[in-house]
Amino acid sequence: MKVKYFIFLVILFCFLSSCNVTKNLKDDELLITKTTIKYKKKEQTKNEQAFKAELNAVVKPQPNTGLFKLPLKIYQWGEKSKKEKGFRKWMQRNFGQAPAIYDEKVQAINRLRMKKLLKDNGFFRSDIEVDTTVKGKKIEMTYLILTKGQHKINDIFMPSDSTTIGRLIRKNQEKSLIQKGDYYSELLMTQERLRLSNIAAQQGYLDFNDSYIYYFVDTLPERFVADIYIKVKPVANGKPHQKYRLGSTTIYPNYDLSNNTFTTQKDTIKFKDDITIIEDHHLIEHQVLDRMILQNEGDVVVKDLQSTSVSHLLDLGIFKFVNLKYERQGDSINPILNRNIYLTPNFNQNISANFELNNRTGNFYGVGASATYRHKNLLKKAVTFSSSISGGVETQIGSNLSFINTMDLNVEVGLAAPRFILPFKIKPNSGLFVPRTTLSVGNNFQRRVSLYSINSTNLKLGYQWKETAEKQHTLYPISINRVQILNRTSRFDSLTNAIPRLTNSFQNSFIAGLDYTYIFTNQSPDITKDYWFFKGNIRTSGNMLQLAANTFDISKNTNNQYELFQSPFAQFTSIEADVRFYKKIKNNTLAFRFSPAAGFAYGNSEVLPYIEQFFVGGANSIRAFRIRDLGPGSFARESRPEDGVEQQFIDQTGDVKLEMTAEYRFPILGFFKGAAFVDAGNVWLLNDDETLGRKFSFDTAWKEIAIGSGIGLRIDIEYIVLRLDVATPLRRAYFDEGFQWSFDRFDFGNRDWRKNNIVYNLAVGYPF
Repeated sequence: MKVKYFIFLVILFCFLSSCNVTKNLKDDELLITKTTIKYKKKEQTKNEQAFKAELNAVVKPQPNTGLFKLPLKIYQWGEKSKKEKGFRKWMQRNFGQAPAIYDEKVQAINRLRMKKLLKDNGFFRSDIEVDTTVKGKKIEMTYLILTKGQHKINDIFMPSDSTTIGRLIRKNQEKSLIQKGDYYSELLMTQERLRLSNIAAQQGYLDFNDSYIYYFVDTLPERFVADIYIKVKPVANGKPHQKYRLGSTTIYPNYDLSNNTFTTQKDTIKFKDDITIIEDHHLIEHQVLDRMILQNEGDVVVKDLQSTSVSHLLDLGIFKFVNLKYERQGDSINPILNRNIYLTPNFNQNISANFELNNRTGNFYGVGASATYRHKNLLKKAVTFSSSISGGVETQIGSNLSFINTMDLNVEVGLAAPRFILPFKIKPNSGLFVPRTTLSVGNNFQRRVSLYSINSTNLKLGYQWKETAEKQHTLYPISINRVQILNRTSRFDSLTNAIPRLTNSFQNSFIAGLDYTYIFTNQSPDITKDYWFFKGNIRTSGNMLQLAANTFDISKNTNNQYELFQSPFAQFTSIEADVRFYKKIKNNTLAFRFSPAAGFAYGNSEVLPYIEQFFVGGANSIRAFRIRDLGPGSFARESRPEDGVEQQFIDQTGDVKLEMTAEYRFPILGFFKGAAFVDAGNVWLLNDDETLGRKFSFDTAWKEIAIGSGIGLRIDIEYIVLRLDVATPLRRAYFDEGFQWSFDRFDFGNRDWRKNNIVYNLAVGYPF
């Protein structure tokens, strides 16, 4: 049956590819196949290509796109069906593209749009000629831009009146978005008007908006320069613009949008002299609301602080909607604004679950599941309580091990309070987002049959806050993790004893230190803009404990290490970075990632604890290699033992990591997206190991970069992305050969070669 479906799809594709796209057009219809924009004098345009793209964006309709014009052919194929529903109509709606039909009236509108765009960018005396070339039922459009030049700003004249608004504008002239010598831009003029009106709003002039600011442009003939005159429009009644101060504040914590008549009995509580709470049941402590709401009675109303108050209340996570309404009172001399804040509660408890399948090197296949419970308003203080439990098992196909040879169980609980909890007082937060103090406790148990069991208990206490919408910080001054190796087998000891580094890695240890993460992204709601992403992390452990041990002259154990709770404490510093850049090319994206990391063990530790070491490979890393199946350095396994025990023991980790990726993402049809990618990187050791001999060196590391490439298919639905990536190594380490290019070893017809060299990665979400 599958063969029949495949043949049907091939025939359908060939049929659609061979169809004449103009065959189904009416006699008076022409299909636009190409749009070209040309300049009569290119040298008179500040940025020819960029401005050409802006002009092209206003042209409607755009010529049909897609391989072999397949979306258009699917549309026409669906148009032949007389039924309103069915497979053809479904294909037409989801994958079709309507034909770009020439319309003389629409082209006249295009010309007007382009002329306006030119004028808005300083080409005040411009025109556009439209030329058409008709071939059969196809037409090509050419727009010739005729312009004498683009105007620059010669001088800017601010309001000269003595009003408060006029003085505010002159005072803030230095930060103006328009400057002498810049090219004229209508967009910048609009943004400047908004900036000036916002300055007035921060001084209590809430009724003042950008419509009260106007300007006119005086162009100088043949010089291509313009003078800008900015003016302030007076109030219609001739009175000065009013400056408001805050009056009383009334809060409705249980406001129901479907029942705003207040028919239910409500309690009125005077919380403070200027704050009144009206509620039908006690949802949240009133002190929490007071901390979120900025400014008090008598303060000059600052618009940004009022918006920040709304943002704080929403950021608590317990309200679905927050509406702020003002009531004006007082006379023209002392105008007052009373605040009414309506809070609509959200669902504050939820349970979620997840199920996943995975595979890794050595024919290991596993199943995992997790469940999470969250309460966002614990003790009516907007404290978030979360708890999760997850687990998984793995089996290995083709081995003589027990059916279940790996088990994993993880439990975690946490609390997050909406403020900084510190042993000292700090200035109340006035940022746009609410900071949080977090506490989490967790335990992870992992059992590997025939090898070992490991248990890790962790505790973290710290803070999360956003400096701006672009900058986020996470600081855990207390980060503790106790690692215990349990049930060591003789096979496990023989494996670790053969490699001294692994012997030191797999020991009971106490990790206690600091963990700090900084995230920056300038991604905007405009999906057509390029953007950057940066994530940096630094972790330390054992430094304060080492200082205390030296200060109090604590004795060492037989391995010359200090201990805490009968376990040596780890001492190291680890640094990671993740830099990404997303370049938008029409509907496509070119994404780059550069991710280096390094961990340095010293003092009380000879090597990093195993759980702190770096690895590469897998669905979100170097996709041509399975997880932990690459490195360190040029290390390569000689063979896979038949009993599979050594395959379970993952030792391909390192102290230094480098990952690099370039991925081209493009649409295919509807919600089907495609990708082509190249991944590169590896891990290395910092300490020389006689057995592995894979120490990091700047002189040789560039020769030990593994490279893989592949293609991917994504099903990008509105709320979820399902991803399948297929990759193969292009450059890798071979046993006793070092790093070699793999092209001359390709053998796609060989089943064993495909099994060992073609890697499938099935995942949810994009790799980065």
